[in-house]
Amino acid sequence: MKISSMVTIAVAAAGLAGYSSASLADAAAGKAAFEKQCAECHETADFKGEDAKEVAAKIDKISAGQMKHKKAFKLSAAEAADVAAFMVSGK
Repeated sequence: MKISSMVTIAVAAAGLAGYSSASLADAAAGKAAFEKQCAECHETADFKGEDAKEVAAKIDKISAGQMKHKKAFKLSAAEAADVAAFMVSGK
């Protein structure tokens, strides 16, 4: 019975770990949007190590017209998260 409980806990933990990594933003998907919208003025190295959530929040504000930016653009929240993930990767 004790081993069965440990297996159940291990399976649940693995499932949660898989869920959280699946729910993370997709840096590879963000690369194309970054190159289209941002690369003209920004380099990913400028954002390396920054918090992706904070960068995504700034991108959301710019996209909504709530924050000044040189170039207007529209991105969904998911696209902003993807772009932010790519930007902070420094690639």
